[in-house]
Amino acid sequence: MQHEYLGGFEFISRGGFMMWPLLIAALISFSVILERLYSFHRRFMTPRSEVDQVFQLVKSKELSKADSSCKRHATPVTAVLSAGIEHFDNPVAEMELAMKNRAEEWVPVLEKRIEIIDTVITAAPLMGLLGTITGMMASFRVLSEKGVNEPNAITGGVAEALIATATGLVIALICLVAYNYLSARVKEFIYEIESIASRLVEIRMATERKKKG
Repeated sequence: MQHEYLGGFEFISRGGFMMWPLLIAALISFSVILERLYSFHRRFMTPRSEVDQVFQLVKSKELSKADSSCKRHATPVTAVLSAGIEHFDNPVAEMELAMKNRAEEWVPVLEKRIEIIDTVITAAPLMGLLGTITGMMASFRVLSEKGVNEPNAITGGVAEALIATATGLVIALICLVAYNYLSARVKEFIYEIESIASRLVEIRMATERKKKG
């Protein structure tokens, strides 16, 4: 176990000083990815059964119970439903506006910190490229000072260049996959909110038609 740790430390040290900014960027971005995954799959998910139960309560005109059920769980869907239920007896346009405003409040919450991942996608390869340049500069400096008689010193700079570049690209690729996935999840939440809001409006209009009938 100790040998593996030393090997990893040696790998970092051989990559040059740019390995430390790369590792910090990786730590920050991976922390954001894990936090967003947890939030999307645990905090912001609304069980379908709970949504159906709210709709049943609304259809039964038990609006206070439906609203209380929504407010027990702070998710994008329940928040939008709660806004619609609070304005259920108002004109449809006012009800739709209330749900739209509540949904817009949740969009920044869903997109929170995702821009950090996007920044790392751009920055990591550039930091790796900078490590490449410094590594090659070190090789040329050794070459000019000692000529070709010190091949190990020359290859050390080349190794620094390759390690930094590879590390930057790996971090960027992982972040790119995570960014695309998380962005897709945000869009799914928005589509779900719109669908739920439309269903509530349909129930509201059906109720209105029954009154007129």
